[in-house]
Amino acid sequence: RLSDDGADDVMAWLSHQGVLLSTPNPAGWAGVLCPNKDEHTDGNPEGRYSPSTRSYRCLHSHCVDFDSHAFLDWVAANGGPKHAPGLREELLAAVMDQTLAKLTPTEAFPDKGAEVIAEVEKKQLDRVTKDDWYKRFAYIQNEDAYFDMGDRREISRGTFNALFRHVACYSIHPTKTGKRRIEASICYDENRQAKDALTISGITYAAGETVLVSREGQAYGNRWVDHRPTAATGNAKIWLDHVERMIPDPVELNHVLDVMAYKLQNPNRKINHAVLHIGHPGSGKDTMWQPFLWGIGGEALSNVAIVRNEEIQSQWGYAYESEVMVFEELRQSEAKDRRALENHLKPIIAAPPDFLQVNRKGLHPYQALNRIFVLAFSNERVPISVSGDDRRWFVTYSEAPRMTEQDARAIWDWYKAGGLAVAAGWLYERDVSRFNPGATPPLTEAKIIMVEQGRSTAESYLVEMIERRLGEFSAGVVAAPFYSLCDRLQGGAPMNTRVVQQALLHALKEAGWVDMGRIKSREFDTRKHIICAPELADTASKSELRRMVEETPPPSAVRLVK
Repeated sequence: RLSDDGADDVMAWLSHQGVLLSTPNPAGWAGVLCPNKDEHTDGNPEGRYSPSTRSYRCLHSHCVDFDSHAFLDWVAANGGPKHAPGLREELLAAVMDQTLAKLTPTEAFPDKGAEVIAEVEKKQLDRVTKDDWYKRFAYIQNEDAYFDMGDRREISRGTFNALFRHVACYSIHPTKTGKRRIEASICYDENRQAKDALTISGITYAAGETVLVSREGQAYGNRWVDHRPTAATGNAKIWLDHVERMIPDPVELNHVLDVMAYKLQNPNRKINHAVLHIGHPGSGKDTMWQPFLWGIGGEALSNVAIVRNEEIQSQWGYAYESEVMVFEELRQSEAKDRRALENHLKPIIAAPPDFLQVNRKGLHPYQALNRIFVLAFSNERVPISVSGDDRRWFVTYSEAPRMTEQDARAIWDWYKAGGLAVAAGWLYERDVSRFNPGATPPLTEAKIIMVEQGRSTAESYLVEMIERRLGEFSAGVVAAPFYSLCDRLQGGAPMNTRVVQQALLHALKEAGWVDMGRIKSREFDTRKHIICAPELADTASKSELRRMVEETPPPSAVRLVK
């Protein structure tokens, strides 16, 4: 990484405008007032600017689309210097000048001693680098590429040749005229067996595993890199007080802390449910979870994928290359859309499936090990629809009001002063030996409300009729054909509400009725699909159920009156 020389004119303009909050940290990021700060919901106005690469980023959900291009356009529009993002040319030129100076004669070495020394060092570097090829790189069979076991990334054959074009490579199969010069990748291939270099079947992303993993007798290169920063010990009271402010219920509070601690301590284990945190805008939901996300991926939030609702339904699977998948604002307005989103998230939230396919533009797809933990935020009471028997979502609702600017600044100042590391250290010390990552999460009041309010109008109407045993459901048993039952129920339905078979079957399931399958008896030898109340499923015989649906006359339409 190139260091900044302090001569960035954008940085100077920001300082002159009074929007510079802090000088660059060790990673090269300076704190600045975000141009979109009025949209921040947690009271923290800060964004980050890197003077060496003229890059900008803000982790607030309202600033997802406000990237480096947008920030520099804002600077130019307000009278500042006009630039494009990217490494500053003057910094690169300075580094190149310094490098070239080491390889050319200087006044101190008029006998060209520096040139001689540089050439000797260059040859030594060539020798060591070439020998290291067979330890550092593995050949990927299904991609005809190479896996860098140091950086854990793929390198195409063409890139490999370009990187090592300066290395003199000759074939082990000489011609009649002598040695034959070959490309670096061909040299690697020819010497791979003699040098005991590795070949792997493909690549994967397996959180918590070593650089090489095995599946069904085949070896795979693991793209996952542990980016957990160093935690610290100290007093985490300011953060814990905020967590308790957001989640005062002790059962819900302890479950959330266990989830954070377990995932942080066990990257190689899957928590088989998601957490949905609902609350008022600006109450501090993001602030509460920040130490956990920092503990996973550091300041850059590596291995944390922040996605929008629509992105998860994309054909590309880049978000699957993560330990934690975060939805900043989970929300769908229509019941059918809420249920479709929930169905799409099912295979990600829980395993099986044990693997998720990662499709990449222009590259071979691969299977990533499903160890993703899904964390979702929402300001809406019913952002998605879940069924009453759902086992994949833990839902907590925060009644806490919007954070004051003073409280928000106090906790974020503590975070910047090392509090993130202290809070992460507290999570590392938490005993999670009794936490079961595969168990069904506790049922909360917030989830019960979400289940009830997440139903469509037709489903709500039907569930109430079923639970109150009104009209068609008075006998505790119904039978196919269900389309005719829907037609009879339509007469009592609320205005502009259409009763369809899918809504009827879902309502019966939500009310706890039991699907008995297709039943016949000696008395009635034609099979009928029967669904009945749970107490009848335990007490009535199949013959009795079959007789009941024949004897029960279809009642007239019943309209619910509130």
